[in-house]
Amino acid sequence: MNPEKLQPGAPALEKGLDLLEALAGASRGLSQKQLAECVGRSVSEIFRMLVALERRGYVARDPATGEYTLTLKLFRIASQFPPTERLLKAALPVMEQLASRVQLSCHLTVLHGEQFMVIARIEPEWLMGWSVKVGAVFPLTQQYASAKVLAAFQLEGRRQELAHVIAEHDRISAKKALAALDRISSEGGNFSNDDGYTRILAYSCPIIEASGRAAAALTVPLVRQDRIPANEADTIAAELRSAARIVSEKIGGVA
Repeated sequence: MNPEKLQPGAPALEKGLDLLEALAGASRGLSQKQLAECVGRSVSEIFRMLVALERRGYVARDPATGEYTLTLKLFRIASQFPPTERLLKAALPVMEQLASRVQLSCHLTVLHGEQFMVIARIEPEWLMGWSVKVGAVFPLTQQYASAKVLAAFQLEGRRQELAHVIAEHDRISAKKALAALDRISSEGGNFSNDDGYTRILAYSCPIIEASGRAAAALTVPLVRQDRIPANEADTIAAELRSAARIVSEKIGGVA
């Protein structure tokens, strides 16, 4: 007998989770018809669930187009989860000082399954720059410094698993992906952008928890209105390393 058939079901919950996952994976709003197609159900089947999700504040409906999008409620709930709350409490003051010193934005990311998510962002008092949206989710690929750092500083089993995710996304061998992670581990973070993959020039350091794995990555995109000289880039790297070490110590991790 199939063990799955012995498990008790919760059809309404499954339906709601299907809708939330479909909206989370969409790059724009979706209509009821599009959502129904995504989850393999009829419009009438999902109508009441969408009404309930909207009433509870998990989704929002555009009155002009009728399209549904996720709100930030799920992100706010996740931010209240004790480990995340503790991480943010430790990191935000340090991030504010870092952004002020290097005059660049910085952001904090965490693993999110086989992706990574931005959970905090600080911008400096600068006329022009580059930053990412809090709550944004990105794939694990060598295009992003945060992704490489989060994957490189994991315990061995998880590290191997994430290397294969990166290899599949970038269409390279797992051996090559692991070699890139090894380089980042040996350097204590991502401080090189000459690998031919990186999309946005950025420096990134791990926030290390007590187990020795990266609980998060602290990243500074090296994008500004004017060109950043080599000597200033070295200073930025030093400031980032120091900030990451301070946050790691605050959460009881290792530098």
